[in-house]
Amino acid sequence: MVYFKYGKAFHDLRIQHGFSLSAFEELGIAKSTLSNFENGKSMLSFDRLDFALQKMNVSPLDYSLMINNGEQDNYISIFDEIEHAYYQRNINQLQYIYEINKEGSNEQKLIAFSARGLYRRLTIEELNEIEFYLRGVQFWGFFELSILANIGDKLDNSIINNIIEDLRYDKAYYENNLYYRVLIYRFFIK
Repeated sequence: MVYFKYGKAFHDLRIQHGFSLSAFEELGIAKSTLSNFENGKSMLSFDRLDFALQKMNVSPLDYSLMINNGEQDNYISIFDEIEHAYYQRNINQLQYIYEINKEGSNEQKLIAFSARGLYRRLTIEELNEIEFYLRGVQFWGFFELSILANIGDKLDNSIINNIIEDLRYDKAYYENNLYYRVLIYRFFIK
């Protein structure tokens, strides 16, 4: 039942939007598979979940908010703080975000580097960590795109080219999501 909250949130959205279990069969999601997911017995693959959410006109961010009882994921709030500090040219706030995150988890370190790269040159080690992480990205979500929007211009050109190809490949998906589109535009502008 480890997946219960994911399935419960999906179930609530499905009912709210008036979809039956069989409405998703055209996407290749059997009624039994969806039922197992909603009951917390199994997980849907990301692409199937994404297609099902699109069918209901629900963004991954809205789904995430439902899973977290209306709370943004912590990193979304932090990236909002980074963006706000950057546009206000508040270097002290960017330094603070860097300092409190640099010794944390891998995600926290990437957040720290993302903040630091906006006011100071990153070290080779920091760039290597970011590039190593970004090379392994299969799906460009809010977290990855936020890093890219902040410091993508500091990456090696071959990595930038690979990222651009990834984004072009899934162009339709990113075009339909305002949050993602804004982050990609910020990356391209830099």
